[in-house]
Amino acid sequence: MAFWSAPDSQPKLSFKWFASFGLGEDIIRTYTLRSFQRPSFTIATSEYVWLNDVNFKPGVLSWNPIEITITDGENKEENNAKNLIAALNKSGYQTTSVNEPRSTIEKGKSSNALGGQVVLTQINAESKPVEEWILINPFLEAVNFGQNNYGAEEIITLSVTIRYDYAQYKSF
Repeated sequence: MAFWSAPDSQPKLSFKWFASFGLGEDIIRTYTLRSFQRPSFTIATSEYVWLNDVNFKPGVLSWNPIEITITDGENKEENNAKNLIAALNKSGYQTTSVNEPRSTIEKGKSSNALGGQVVLTQINAESKPVEEWILINPFLEAVNFGQNNYGAEEIITLSVTIRYDYAQYKSF
Protein backbone atom coordinates (compact mmCIF):
# COMPACT_ATOMS: atom_id res chain seq x y z
CA MET A 1 0.00 0.00 0.00
CA ALA A 2 1.35 3.44 -0.90
CA PHE A 3 2.02 5.99 1.85
CA TRP A 4 -0.59 8.45 0.56
CA SER A 5 -3.41 5.93 1.01
CA ALA A 6 -2.53 5.18 4.66
CA PRO A 7 -3.72 7.96 7.02
CA ASP A 8 -1.00 7.29 9.63
CA SER A 9 1.91 7.23 7.16
CA GLN A 10 3.80 10.08 5.54
CA PRO A 11 6.85 10.30 3.28
CA LYS A 12 10.14 11.63 4.60
CA LEU A 13 10.53 15.27 3.60
CA SER A 14 13.90 16.55 2.38
CA PHE A 15 13.71 19.78 4.41
CA LYS A 16 12.96 18.12 7.78
CA TRP A 17 16.37 17.32 9.25
CA PHE A 18 19.18 18.59 11.39
CA ALA A 19 22.84 17.77 11.71
CA SER A 20 25.45 17.90 14.43
CA PHE A 21 29.17 18.25 14.01
CA GLY A 22 31.13 17.50 17.13
CA LEU A 23 30.39 15.92 20.46
CA GLY A 24 28.96 18.66 22.65
CA GLU A 25 30.67 21.36 20.59
CA ASP A 26 29.14 22.16 17.22
CA ILE A 27 31.69 23.72 14.90
CA ILE A 28 28.96 24.21 12.29
CA ARG A 29 25.49 25.22 13.49
CA THR A 30 22.64 23.22 11.96
CA TYR A 31 20.69 26.31 10.96
CA THR A 32 23.58 27.38 8.69
CA LEU A 33 23.37 24.18 6.62
CA ARG A 34 21.44 24.71 3.40
CA SER A 35 21.73 21.19 2.04
CA PHE A 36 23.63 17.96 2.36
CA GLN A 37 23.92 14.75 0.46
CA ARG A 38 22.82 11.68 2.35
CA PRO A 39 25.34 8.85 2.69
CA SER A 40 25.80 6.46 -0.21
CA PHE A 41 28.02 3.51 -0.93
CA THR A 42 29.52 1.71 -3.89
CA ILE A 43 30.26 -2.00 -4.11
CA ALA A 44 33.16 -2.89 -6.36
CA THR A 45 32.37 -5.69 -8.77
CA SER A 46 34.67 -8.07 -10.53
CA GLU A 47 34.07 -9.89 -13.76
CA TYR A 48 34.88 -13.49 -14.34
CA VAL A 49 34.42 -15.68 -17.38
CA TRP A 50 33.18 -19.24 -17.10
CA LEU A 51 33.21 -21.10 -20.41
CA ASN A 52 31.24 -18.83 -22.76
CA ASP A 53 29.50 -16.82 -20.06
CA VAL A 54 30.48 -13.60 -18.28
CA ASN A 55 29.48 -13.30 -14.64
CA PHE A 56 29.96 -10.68 -11.98
CA LYS A 57 30.48 -10.90 -8.26
CA PRO A 58 30.34 -8.26 -5.55
CA GLY A 59 33.50 -7.14 -3.83
CA VAL A 60 34.58 -4.47 -1.39
CA LEU A 61 32.10 -1.85 -0.20
CA SER A 62 33.27 1.76 0.06
CA TRP A 63 31.31 4.72 1.40
CA ASN A 64 31.17 7.78 -0.87
CA PRO A 65 31.98 11.26 0.45
CA ILE A 66 29.09 13.59 1.20
CA GLU A 67 28.68 17.14 -0.03
CA ILE A 68 27.22 19.82 2.22
CA THR A 69 26.41 23.45 1.49
CA ILE A 70 26.53 25.91 4.36
CA THR A 71 26.00 29.64 4.66
CA ASP A 72 28.64 31.96 6.01
CA GLY A 73 27.79 34.47 8.71
CA GLU A 74 29.41 37.54 10.14
CA ASN A 75 29.22 36.87 13.87
CA LYS A 76 31.53 34.58 15.85
CA GLU A 77 29.24 31.50 15.99
CA GLU A 78 28.09 31.66 12.37
CA ASN A 79 31.44 32.46 10.72
CA ASN A 80 31.79 29.06 9.12
CA ALA A 81 34.85 30.05 7.07
CA LYS A 82 36.63 30.72 10.37
CA ASN A 83 35.25 27.50 11.88
CA LEU A 84 36.44 25.40 8.94
CA ILE A 85 39.92 26.95 9.06
CA ALA A 86 39.99 26.20 12.80
CA ALA A 87 39.05 22.56 12.05
CA LEU A 88 41.81 22.46 9.42
CA ASN A 89 44.33 23.75 11.97
CA LYS A 90 43.14 21.20 14.56
CA SER A 91 43.79 18.56 11.89
CA GLY A 92 47.49 19.37 12.01
CA TYR A 93 47.79 21.95 9.25
CA GLN A 94 49.96 24.91 10.24
CA THR A 95 51.11 27.77 8.07
CA THR A 96 54.86 28.28 8.21
CA SER A 97 57.46 30.49 6.67
CA VAL A 98 58.36 30.07 3.02
CA ASN A 99 61.44 27.93 3.70
CA GLU A 100 59.81 25.51 6.16
CA PRO A 101 57.57 22.62 5.17
CA ARG A 102 53.94 22.68 6.23
CA SER A 103 52.84 20.09 8.73
CA THR A 104 50.96 17.00 7.66
CA ILE A 105 47.25 16.60 8.27
CA GLU A 106 46.60 13.54 10.42
CA LYS A 107 43.45 11.45 10.16
CA GLY A 108 42.88 11.10 13.91
CA LYS A 109 43.28 14.83 14.51
CA SER A 110 41.17 15.64 11.45
CA SER A 111 38.36 13.36 12.62
CA ASN A 112 38.54 14.80 16.13
CA ALA A 113 38.30 18.31 14.67
CA LEU A 114 34.79 17.35 13.51
CA GLY A 115 34.00 15.71 16.85
CA GLY A 116 34.78 12.14 15.75
CA GLN A 117 31.41 11.79 14.06
CA VAL A 118 28.79 13.68 12.10
CA VAL A 119 25.14 12.91 12.88
CA LEU A 120 22.40 13.57 10.31
CA THR A 121 18.89 13.22 11.75
CA GLN A 122 15.69 13.05 9.70
CA ILE A 123 12.65 14.33 11.63
CA ASN A 124 8.90 14.10 11.09
CA ALA A 125 6.19 16.80 11.27
CA GLU A 126 6.24 16.64 15.10
CA SER A 127 10.04 17.15 15.11
CA LYS A 128 10.62 13.61 16.35
CA PRO A 129 13.52 11.60 14.88
CA VAL A 130 12.60 9.13 12.15
CA GLU A 131 16.07 8.02 11.14
CA GLU A 132 19.66 8.87 11.86
CA TRP A 133 22.88 8.53 9.91
CA ILE A 134 26.13 8.59 11.87
CA LEU A 135 29.31 9.15 9.86
CA ILE A 136 32.23 7.48 11.61
CA ASN A 137 35.73 9.02 11.50
CA PRO A 138 34.78 11.98 9.28
CA PHE A 139 37.34 14.43 7.97
CA LEU A 140 37.39 17.37 5.59
CA GLU A 141 38.29 16.30 2.08
CA ALA A 142 37.60 19.58 0.25
CA VAL A 143 36.31 23.05 1.06
CA ASN A 144 35.28 25.75 -1.42
CA PHE A 145 34.84 29.11 0.32
CA GLY A 146 32.40 30.46 -2.27
CA GLN A 147 32.44 33.38 -4.64
CA ASN A 148 31.93 37.11 -4.24
CA ASN A 149 30.07 39.02 -6.93
CA TYR A 150 29.18 42.73 -7.21
CA GLY A 151 26.24 41.85 -9.46
CA ALA A 152 24.39 39.64 -6.95
CA GLU A 153 22.75 40.04 -3.57
CA GLU A 154 23.08 36.47 -2.41
CA ILE A 155 24.17 34.84 0.80
CA ILE A 156 27.70 33.46 0.55
CA THR A 157 27.69 29.67 0.63
CA LEU A 158 30.55 27.29 1.31
CA SER A 159 30.81 23.84 -0.25
CA VAL A 160 32.30 21.16 1.97
CA THR A 161 33.17 17.58 1.06
CA ILE A 162 33.39 15.20 3.99
CA ARG A 163 35.01 11.78 3.70
CA TYR A 164 34.35 9.12 6.34
CA ASP A 165 35.18 5.47 6.98
CA TYR A 166 31.62 4.19 7.17
CA ALA A 167 28.09 5.18 8.13
CA GLN A 168 25.71 3.68 10.65
CA TYR A 169 21.96 3.80 10.07
CA LYS A 170 19.49 3.98 12.92
CA SER A 171 15.72 3.83 12.51
CA PHE A 172 13.38 5.03 15.27
